[in-house]
Amino acid sequence: HLLVHCCPRDRQYPEGIVNSVYYDTSDLEFFHDSVDGHYIRNKVRIRWYDSPQQKCETTPVYLELKSKNGYAGSKQRKMHLVPSEQLNNGGMQNDIIDYTTLRQGLAQFDYFPRKCLQPMILVSYNRLRFEDILTNSRVSLDWNIRSILVSPQLNRQEGSLLMRGGVIEIKGQSTDIPPALQSIRHLGTDWSRYSKYAACMESQLDTPGKVGRFWPSGRVEEF
Repeated sequence: HLLVHCCPRDRQYPEGIVNSVYYDTSDLEFFHDSVDGHYIRNKVRIRWYDSPQQKCETTPVYLELKSKNGYAGSKQRKMHLVPSEQLNNGGMQNDIIDYTTLRQGLAQFDYFPRKCLQPMILVSYNRLRFEDILTNSRVSLDWNIRSILVSPQLNRQEGSLLMRGGVIEIKGQSTDIPPALQSIRHLGTDWSRYSKYAACMESQLDTPGKVGRFWPSGRVEEF
C-alpha cells in the first residue's frame, strides 16, 4: 500500500492488534462531548495489545486518560498486570480492573470524574506502524475495526460490528500532513478529527440497516 512507499515501518512495534474497552457515564457524556466537538473533552479506556497468550498467566493492560483542551492534547497511562483469563472474550465477562483501582488510577492523573464510569464498548483493530524520519511523526494504519457493546444497558443483541475502510493516524508536532505523506491526499479521503470510540458507538446506536451506518472511515485520527 501507499504508506510503505512513503515512510519506513516502525522498528520496535511494526504491527499488532489493539484492543480497547472505553468507559463512559450512564448518559454517555464522553461520547456526546466527542460528537459535538466540545473544547474540553476526555476519554477513559483500558487498552491491551495482541491476543492474550494462553501460556502467560498475566497480561499487561493500560489504564489511559486522553484529554483534549482546544488544540492541546495529552495522554496519561498506567500499566496493570491482570490474569490473562480476564481478557477472554475481550474482557466482557468480568471487570478487567476493579472500579476502586480504576478511580485510584485516574486520581493519579489528577482526574476526578463527577459521575460514575462504566465499561461501554470494546473496540479492536489491526494496526501497522510507520515513522516519518523528517518530521519525527508517528504514522499508523488501522483497519478491520470491530466493536461490540459491553454495557448491559446498551446491548442491542447485534454482536460485533465492522467499520468499513481504514483510518490513517498521524501524530506529530505539526497539524499538517508531513511532506513525505502529501501523496496520500490523492486518495480523496476526508482529513479531519476522527474518534474511533465516537464512530463505533454511533454505529452501534444507529438504526440497523441504515445506509452509511458503518461509514465514514479512512480519516486522520486527531483524538
